[in-house]
Amino acid sequence: MTKIIKILLGLLLSPLILYSQNAAGNLYTYKAPHYYESIDLLEDGSFVYYCKSEFLKSEIEGNWQLRNDTILVLDSKPQRSKIVVFESRKRAKRNTFQIRSTDNRMINYHLYLITPTEDTLEFKDQFDKTVVSGNFSSFYVVDTKGQYSPTYEIVGSKANFFEILIEGKRVFENEYWKYYGEYIIPLGTDGKYSNYKLVKTPTTL
Repeated sequence: MTKIIKILLGLLLSPLILYSQNAAGNLYTYKAPHYYESIDLLEDGSFVYYCKSEFLKSEIEGNWQLRNDTILVLDSKPQRSKIVVFESRKRAKRNTFQIRSTDNRMINYHLYLITPTEDTLEFKDQFDKTVVSGNFSSFYVVDTKGQYSPTYEIVGSKANFFEILIEGKRVFENEYWKYYGEYIIPLGTDGKYSNYKLVKTPTTL
């Protein structure tokens, strides 16, 4: 009889236990027409990020930590470089920027070249190679998804040929989001804080 009572109590309590475990997760979401974004901060320090728009969908896993109770720091796992650059010197009077994906596919992109006087020259809708004259101290690339690469500082003063590999998937690399407990302000792919919130969402079975 005692065994039967224990079984019945277990059946009655198990949904409550499952619910409490599920509700302990930190799922933050934002929904809009044709757009959904979420991040699930798991108790073991890992996260699952998901984003879906009308044309794109991505899912990223990684590790998170909270600093000063206000800064959510995200790193993808496995970690990948957003941009890889090989500088060299060619027998040419002009600079060549060859930009491809990390798997060496030719891509469309926008190139932003920064001069030593901090002027920025914009070259939109480029494909594979951009050939330009002038002296430049740094540059960054924006792909067709709107993802910004980090600004790359040119090392060689005589380099005029740049082989550039861009990671097509979004990468979290020591990325800081604003954390407010009940909601989060994420960084967009342009490196700027979004004008919307990911709100903590109670999860139920």
